[in-house]
Amino acid sequence: MIIVLIGLPGSGKGTQGRLLAKKLNLSHISIGDMLRQMIEVQSQEGFLIKECIAQGKLVPSDLVNSIVKDFLSQEQYKNGYVLDGYPRNLEQAHFLMEFANHPIKVLFFDIDEQVIIERIRGRFNCGNCGQIYNQYSIKPKIKGVCDICGINNFIYRNDDDDEQTIKKRIQEYKIETYPLIDYYKNNAGFYIIEASKNKKEVELFLDKMLEII
Repeated sequence: MIIVLIGLPGSGKGTQGRLLAKKLNLSHISIGDMLRQMIEVQSQEGFLIKECIAQGKLVPSDLVNSIVKDFLSQEQYKNGYVLDGYPRNLEQAHFLMEFANHPIKVLFFDIDEQVIIERIRGRFNCGNCGQIYNQYSIKPKIKGVCDICGINNFIYRNDDDDEQTIKKRIQEYKIETYPLIDYYKNNAGFYIIEASKNKKEVELFLDKMLEII
């Protein structure tokens, strides 16, 4: 099974995607993490990605598609995976549909924009395992220590405290990604998640959904 997660930054799709992948015994694949790994190994693709990010540009779809296809063609992903952050637009969605070797199920995390702003302004994550936290609502059980891997290496985004920057990112995401909603309604199993609810309520809803997808 291939599960695609669609939702605004801060909608909780990363957190729920990891839980979902664990329950289904599948890999949770964050495209953002994948691209950062490409930069770290200093490959030619990584250099191009780093250049795009430095210029404030989106990484070209043909480059992202090539990287994703090579990555997902590995033996360990033959039984499926949970995709977080890809596809981002219709071009990428068409590409995924061409090489996907399992039925695609899409989970759309529907959420109010004001809730997004509140979540993002307090968000940080573990630099080691990627676990997401929030200084207002989801703090580590032990201050300064990740609940999952026990490492003290947290990352904060500089633009997460600026409301105007957050609103701009929301609008950019909507313009590029929301056309996927109509596309997947007609081309895949499509399910809406009420993501404004708290983490546990969303998790319980997803547990029930697993029985039908």
